Amino acid sequence: MIRQAHPGEERAPYRSYEEKLDSAREYGREEDIPYTVLVDDYAGTWHRAYSSEMTDPVFLIDEDGRVSFYLMWAHAPTLKRAIDELLQRGGRGVVAGGIDRMLHLFVSFVNGYHGLRRGGRRAVREYNTGAFGADALTFLGSKAKPVLAPLALRAEPLPAAARLSLVGGAAIAALGARSLLRRRG
Repeated sequence: MIRQAHPGEERAPYRSYEEKLDSAREYGREEDIPYTVLVDDYAGTWHRAYSSEMTDPVFLIDEDGRVSFYLMWAHAPTLKRAIDELLQRGGRGVVAGGIDRMLHLFVSFVNGYHGLRRGGRRAVREYNTGAFGADALTFLGSKAKPVLAPLALRAEPLPAAARLSLVGGAAIAALGARSLLRRRG
């Protein structure tokens, strides 16, 4: 069986397909998801057939029923580009290189804490053991969500100039923080 992301004392690993389905319905309601959410069988047959890398991959299926694009980790702007390209190709074929393996961490840090907390304290602790400090970053990102959401949670990709400016600004901020720490240390 494919284990759900971040189970804990509040949301234990699924024991049946019905639990998996109920959890998906609850998540859809809590997150106000306006589209149909497909749920794999209890054993994760489709997930295993197409991917074993992450717990939340996205598969864009073309009109012929073939995988047109695979996102290792859900990311709306990347999916939007792939959908637009697929529509331009008449709904058929491989698009956007066929696969995106990028870990879209910014989205996770801004929007992931609510889902992580659904599992409970144990889920948060286990998340932190995977990447030390990840729980704190995700918590802080959730608190800064009103400011960061327009950048992290947009459906349309940021223009190249905006991405370059953000990377440059982050680099300058990191260098400034490093310099400040050296002066204090």
